[in-house]
Amino acid sequence: MNTIFKADNEYLENIRSYSIKDSCIALTFYIFDMFALYVVGIIYSRSGNYFGEVLTVLAIVVVLLLIRFKCSTVGIRWRNASKGLLTGLIMGIIFLLCYTIIPGIIAGSALLPAKEIGYNIFYYFVIIAFEEELAFRGFIQPRLFPLLKKEWLMLIVGGILFVCMHYPFQMAARGMSFVEYFPFFLAGAPMQLLWHFVFSWLYRRFGNIFGGTILHGFVDMSMGIFS
Repeated sequence: MNTIFKADNEYLENIRSYSIKDSCIALTFYIFDMFALYVVGIIYSRSGNYFGEVLTVLAIVVVLLLIRFKCSTVGIRWRNASKGLLTGLIMGIIFLLCYTIIPGIIAGSALLPAKEIGYNIFYYFVIIAFEEELAFRGFIQPRLFPLLKKEWLMLIVGGILFVCMHYPFQMAARGMSFVEYFPFFLAGAPMQLLWHFVFSWLYRRFGNIFGGTILHGFVDMSMGIFS
């Protein structure tokens, strides 16, 4: 049990090395990202044009510039990479089989066209999972530590911020006000928070975002197999 919840030493050293300045930069990035997601949602609602991929690329570039391409500070490090990837892969396959594939087969659901499934693999694993793990679990959350002082508090506050990050786009894309969308937000928030802790555990345990990215992709891929 102690081994399961043991934190990677480099991960701990990283979060303790940040300053209040790092916290301010991370929170400023978070606020701008929330605003950008809202704008993308508004555009989608009004025109049907989706610019999420563009925003994803921009977010990744901005993060890399902010960290001056020191990728190890956002969880891109090869130490324990194979362990993280293997753990995320096993967990992801089990989840997808139990939650989507087996129930879908039993229900006789129709598979999406192969081309669409192929795009969904790229979209959910790269556009969504990699960007969110890099920008949030890798960049924003660890830099909250100087403000909050305690890791458990950092994970909880980080979880709240992660869940709220899904609000602006979904609200705007559905053409709803903040109040109108709130019940939908509450319905999805508990599961999003649970997954946040799982993804954070993978980063904390292995010191890299690879396992979290793979598992995150499998979780989201549950929406991209059957019609």
